[in-house]
Amino acid sequence: MKKLVVILAAVCILFAGAVGYISYTNRPADEEPAAEPETSQALDAEESGTEVQTLSVDYDAMRASHEPDEIVATCNGQDVRWDEYFYWLSYNAAQVENYINTMASYGATISWDDPWSQDSAESYAEYVPVNAEEQIKQVNSIEDFAAENNVVLSDEILAEMDEQLKSTIASVCGEDATEEEFNEYLEQAYLTRELYDRMNRMNYLYQQGYTQLYGETGELVDDAAAIAYLEDNEYISANHILLMTVDSATGEALDEETVAAQEQKAKEIAAELQAIDDPQLLLARFAELKEEYCEDTGKVSYPDGYTFTPGTMVTEFEDTCNALEDYQVSDPVLTSYGYHVIIRLPLDPDRIVEYSYEGTPLTARSLAANAEYASRMDAQYEKAAFAYVSGFSFNIKDFLK
Repeated sequence: MKKLVVILAAVCILFAGAVGYISYTNRPADEEPAAEPETSQALDAEESGTEVQTLSVDYDAMRASHEPDEIVATCNGQDVRWDEYFYWLSYNAAQVENYINTMASYGATISWDDPWSQDSAESYAEYVPVNAEEQIKQVNSIEDFAAENNVVLSDEILAEMDEQLKSTIASVCGEDATEEEFNEYLEQAYLTRELYDRMNRMNYLYQQGYTQLYGETGELVDDAAAIAYLEDNEYISANHILLMTVDSATGEALDEETVAAQEQKAKEIAAELQAIDDPQLLLARFAELKEEYCEDTGKVSYPDGYTFTPGTMVTEFEDTCNALEDYQVSDPVLTSYGYHVIIRLPLDPDRIVEYSYEGTPLTARSLAANAEYASRMDAQYEKAAFAYVSGFSFNIKDFLK
């Protein structure tokens, strides 16, 4: 299942070596701490022998500042205990501390009072509790969404969770480790077993919510919604037969005689296809000629052609597609790759649009499902209410040493 929001099982947190991970985020993807200093600046600092002093966080003192079961806030009407809040504080504090230390190794001095991004007035010290609040809201939002939409974990999924837990314990603590040993391992990361189990369940609820509403790959999305997604995002569908004028391995131009022969063959193919009026006969013959002549290496991954957004194809190819009607065949079009004979196609909810990072083919149905699910989750997050109990306050600078 392809997701547009980021969800990680709690076990991934452990392997990542961090104290925690954002379940999904409403911050723009480009809102990251400032980039590393230029190499020349770092070298200048090294050559000058400057040693940048940094402050570290006293996590034990921070943890001991409140009782684990003290209620420090509420989120959507649910109590937030100190042990949960501290976990997220610790994660974000560790993120900032590691970043500051990394920058110090380049000779760059960063203070906890500095803005955490170029576009924010929020300091690194303020970032820690603010992001902790967001993460708690995100976890609660997924749980609330599941409850509101009757998302349930089947016996099969619960059994899968049990097996995953056994695998996790064996991976991080050894084959014969007990749950008590695993709990001790979690304790080292300031993570209670209760919170670990909740996060793990939240991850499965998120995935099950997608499957229950849209199917494993978005197959429950109807044709109209899938096509609407493509139209709203200005997708174009086309297939082509490419006769290359460059060597596919080296990119060097082929000799003039070969190029002329490729052009002539492209003209013959285009003329034959343009003479066919029946769309089904046209598609059938196009497929035969493509199989015989097309030299596009992408035809294996995209056998039915490409569905793409403006600006993703070479200009000549895209301009030609825009000028064609559905089922219309172009004259040969020359690009840096060679001669293309292009057929414009109607949008299809089941044609492969792209592939996920894992190599899963994604259609308009899956992309539409991803977009809608992300939008619904964002809406759920936006209505989440987080409030501190009266008298509670936190400042990470109180625990720097």
